Amino acid sequence: MIYIIYMNCPAGQQAGEWELECVYCVISTGSLNMYHIKETDIVIIGAGAGGAFAATHAHRANPNLRITLLEKSKFETSGAAGRGMDALNTVCLPPYSDSEGLVKMLTRVTEGVLDQKIAKKFGDLCPGMVKELEEIMDREPGDLFPMDDKGNYRLYYLHPSDQPMLLPMHGEEMKRALAARVRQLGCTVHDRTPAVKLVVRDGRIAGVLGFNIRTGDYWFYKTKAVIITAGAAGRLSQASHGYPAGCYEFPGNTGDGYRLAYEAGAELVNMEYVQASTRIKDHEGPACGYVAGPRGAYQIDANGERMVGAHPYASGDTRLAVWKAYAEGRGPTYLKISHLDGEMRQVIEKVQFGNERTTRGMFHHQRGLGYDDPFCIELALFEDLGICGGHGCGGILTDVNAATSVPGLYAAGDVDGGLPHSYLGGAFVMGGVAGEEAARYVAEVPHAQIDSLKPLVRKFIDDFEAPLRRERGIPVHLVEKKARTRIMYYMRPPQSPGMLRTGAWWMDRIRNEDIPQIKADDYHNLLKCHEVQSILLMGEIMSKASLYRDESRWGAHHWRLDMPAKKTGWDRTWAVVTCKDGVMEFSKRKVPDYIIDCPDSLPYKYPEMKFDLGNLFKLDDNCRNVAHDQWMIDHIKKEGMETARRFMIDPKEGE
Repeated sequence: MIYIIYMNCPAGQQAGEWELECVYCVISTGSLNMYHIKETDIVIIGAGAGGAFAATHAHRANPNLRITLLEKSKFETSGAAGRGMDALNTVCLPPYSDSEGLVKMLTRVTEGVLDQKIAKKFGDLCPGMVKELEEIMDREPGDLFPMDDKGNYRLYYLHPSDQPMLLPMHGEEMKRALAARVRQLGCTVHDRTPAVKLVVRDGRIAGVLGFNIRTGDYWFYKTKAVIITAGAAGRLSQASHGYPAGCYEFPGNTGDGYRLAYEAGAELVNMEYVQASTRIKDHEGPACGYVAGPRGAYQIDANGERMVGAHPYASGDTRLAVWKAYAEGRGPTYLKISHLDGEMRQVIEKVQFGNERTTRGMFHHQRGLGYDDPFCIELALFEDLGICGGHGCGGILTDVNAATSVPGLYAAGDVDGGLPHSYLGGAFVMGGVAGEEAARYVAEVPHAQIDSLKPLVRKFIDDFEAPLRRERGIPVHLVEKKARTRIMYYMRPPQSPGMLRTGAWWMDRIRNEDIPQIKADDYHNLLKCHEVQSILLMGEIMSKASLYRDESRWGAHHWRLDMPAKKTGWDRTWAVVTCKDGVMEFSKRKVPDYIIDCPDSLPYKYPEMKFDLGNLFKLDDNCRNVAHDQWMIDHIKKEGMETARRFMIDPKEGE
């Protein structure tokens, strides 16, 4: 039951008009929650790096726009780069690298599944993005990014390319500077207020509902456009160490952005690309091979022998090489830094103990190991699974203007599948493109009409708060663990049809049996109930998409044991998933025509998993057990009807 209480209605206004500003909802638990209904032009969901650039570029395109950001965490420290950043992992800057080289590299690592026009646009805009970062952070050339003696940015080799495309960065204060710039522009920022619902009317974006996890207040914004920059689906599986927040990606990202887009009718692509990460064993964070690799570190096996290959990039071929080491009994593997001189080790420590994870130095120190020990950094293969556009290929399908298939809906950053493998640089560039394009769009359209708006918002809130009003139920952390452990078990590469189908079955079973009983006792856990449903949807999409793409591609990231090879019918082809009237549908679509002719694969091959186990023990045909257990049936009859019912025997058989 919901009661509406009009609070402090100003003189000269009707109560109904004031309700558009603030309304208190008394829910059945007796708690007092406020919801606000407001109007804006653009809502940005996720105030990470991409969201910050989206806001600044939208404001630059039209300073009169009303721009609102909804952020699950605190703007100044949110997102995958919340602690700052040590490099732009993928960027092209003349004279050492150019847009054509970037397109060729991305075509190769995505194995042909790429819209080259978007990649070319990304490359063309990279130099301007680097200069803009220097301006926002008030840093001189050569201070934020290194430069050579000729005044050119100094890039490192990392990728499978003959052009260097990693730009080191001394940017620990980057996120705080971005947040300060957006706040200075006058944008409305709601910290700790994730978006939980998109509203579409007449086929286009109409509104967004946000929920503040500290106060329990709700904010519904009528809006013309939405830009999703909510990050990857990172917290999907459960690593062996058991830490709930121990994952490669930002642990607050559970696929909410994908879910919002999917439920709004937008197309997702390459969701079968499982980001199977190599990370530090037992520590909450990435392996940081991109920090150490370009500076001379490399991976070794348990025998101390160098492995993997000529490049440290996280593409499918290197993942296969690491898997091979474990399969051949040469694991665990390690990131070897000890051979580097003391100053270079100090540089790596500065980044890994500072920008990446402040707890990492403590982790190594308490184990009594330092970087002078070749076996200090133990790695873990496929320790957590996820879906990511920035570090992989899966996400919301966007075009060269960052637009999705839903008018008024845009996406950028790790949630974006239109520009795969673009990392932080892609989030900045395409976030800016999304902001500019959204500004142009909202200037041409009115707000969509939403009939019976206040009852609609109340219905959203009522459904969302069901776990909080439930007197008894299953604790949310148990349901989350159940979902994530099954994703890890059934969807971990290499995959097979039976495992994938069972994984999808588990997602559906948990959704139907556990979610109706899930219990939240505070606002934090209420949001976690929402996140668990996002995790379940991502697990279902990931498993069904992996079944739909009936081939192997991207090395270990989509490795079907029953089909260990690429098929020409899937070359340059997206697997597209959409939600039609609540039903998940899959289809194939060719990527746009290439603008640059180049190789579209990496030189590796899948192993055929065939084993000769020799002659196994076999019972003689005369060694048979009884076909009918009359002895046990007699016991069941003696124990009566209740025992029969308890063991699910037909009562008639117990008579």
